[in-house]
Amino acid sequence: MTQPGRPAVEPPAAPPSGTPPAAGAAPTTPAPPVPGECQVWRLPLGAGHWAGLDVLDPTERERHARFLRAADRDRYQAAHLGVRLLLGHYLGVPPAELRFSRRCRHCGAGHGKPTVAHPATKLDFSLTHSGDWVALAVAAAPVGLDVQEIGDSTDLAILSATVLAPAELRWWREQPPARARRAFFRYWARKEALLKATGYGLAVPMNAITVSPPDEPARLLDWSAHRSLDGPVQLYDLDTGPDYTGAVAVLSSLPVRITQAPLPLGAVRSALSGG
Repeated sequence: MTQPGRPAVEPPAAPPSGTPPAAGAAPTTPAPPVPGECQVWRLPLGAGHWAGLDVLDPTERERHARFLRAADRDRYQAAHLGVRLLLGHYLGVPPAELRFSRRCRHCGAGHGKPTVAHPATKLDFSLTHSGDWVALAVAAAPVGLDVQEIGDSTDLAILSATVLAPAELRWWREQPPARARRAFFRYWARKEALLKATGYGLAVPMNAITVSPPDEPARLLDWSAHRSLDGPVQLYDLDTGPDYTGAVAVLSSLPVRITQAPLPLGAVRSALSGG
């Protein structure tokens, strides 16, 4: 399945709620995304930002405790407390009362992408963490978010045949080494975001998907997987700095306005407490 050319859209920009406040001003409290909008929030790392695990459910607390490395615990804590705090604010419920489901929307089994089971909502979310990046995307349509650290230790020659489609592989092999490394991770982030949005995850091989070359705007060119695509997809690259690459995908027939900013955690907490 191919995706037709897409009209120009505005580049990612911080939303009004994420605009740095004037000196002495309080951060603006974020509002839920409307149809045609996708919010990407970067979450702060470090246990000091996320005091207490009481809003997590028992399964989440148990998983957090199993991590041996402090960095892994910090990333998990930021991601799972962050999504509970923000969605609790958006949906008007205490964060601890949110319930999540992993029911696959394709087959009904319990291996699907996490979604909000309670309270009922049309909002969808996606989490990602890599290195010093932990981020959360929220949209009023199925959404997938991925950030990849551009590491030197990954053996790209081994991974390339499983990640890249034939046309991508031919293009990638023609690039100089430094450019090829960054391009590979951009391909990877785009495809991970797309597979998260569709809910297929690892059930669809990455090399069955063809996206535009990394030096062009992100776009799905071909979906050759044996599982059908739910509908049109909008795919966007994110501004993640020189050491990372990121992408977000939204299942939508129309262009989506992407906003990207650090999460104003204090403002969210204040709103939850009625401040």
